[in-house]
Amino acid sequence: MPARRNRGDRGAALVELAIILPIFVVLVFGILEFGITYNNYIALRQGTREAARQAAVGNFGSTTSCSLTGLSGGPSTDVQKLMCLTKSQAGLSYANTRVKVLTGNSDFSTDGTFSKGDSIIVCTMFPVDAAAKIVSPLLGGAILKTKTSMRIETNYSNTQTAGEETALSGGDWSWCTVGSSSP
Repeated sequence: MPARRNRGDRGAALVELAIILPIFVVLVFGILEFGITYNNYIALRQGTREAARQAAVGNFGSTTSCSLTGLSGGPSTDVQKLMCLTKSQAGLSYANTRVKVLTGNSDFSTDGTFSKGDSIIVCTMFPVDAAAKIVSPLLGGAILKTKTSMRIETNYSNTQTAGEETALSGGDWSWCTVGSSSP
């Protein structure tokens, strides 16, 4: 025999749904946004690693026309090509991706020249999407950062000079030095 509902119970399910639904929607969108941000971080790390590897073997890429923002340090043409290659390998927005390239001598303790046996260091940063800034403390800030060092395996035919783009708003390059560890 089916149970009969009291007249006061009719709206209880609707009230429960009204309480739980917003929490559920925020949770689902938070998971989606975190997934997108984590995917961007993986793409940034992989693109930086791939570009550093290419530079270690003397392949800097072929173009310098990739929207390099506020260059400082007077990077050589090959290093500008490497910066464009880094942005291309990451596959994220060129305008929002910032790159810094430097080198260190064989013990990574001081700045050096771009020669065989030294290290090439490529650092990149990319902003966290505005919707994901709520969880930015879990991500280490509102800017995704990565750094890769590789040993140079070849002698470059041209003189190379390091350089960097202007850091993103709210960020700086202090974490990207020869002696610092990866962020």
